[in-house]
Amino acid sequence: MKVWGVSEAEIRAAVSEAGLEVYNEWGDRSGITKDGNALRFRLKVDPTKPRNEEGLLPFQARGRSWGDRRGRRLPSVTWEGHREFMRILFRDHPDARLKSAIADYKGRDDFWVKHPETKGKWSGPGY
Repeated sequence: MKVWGVSEAEIRAAVSEAGLEVYNEWGDRSGITKDGNALRFRLKVDPTKPRNEEGLLPFQARGRSWGDRRGRRLPSVTWEGHREFMRILFRDHPDARLKSAIADYKGRDDFWVKHPETKGKWSGPGY
């Protein structure tokens, strides 16, 4: 995802409050890279958090495979985990812009209008 109008430290604070971590698939150890005027990053589950009774970390997605009802645990974050991060980010930075794979939120009010409609639109793991 990409974010405008928020610093790297502010992104990290929102990610931490949501109980998640950042990473970058391009190998940047910081997990957050510049992309023009935006900051680009992805969310992942925090392996240091306690697991629930099913062995899942907070907001951990499960992969789906044929014949496997429960699915494998993945480092991917669920829709609810992304929502929690975005809720915190827009709470503290109501004028920020956040663009994900399925939505472009231009501020807090736009987020609350559009976000409920995104549930189930992503066909990736754990959604």
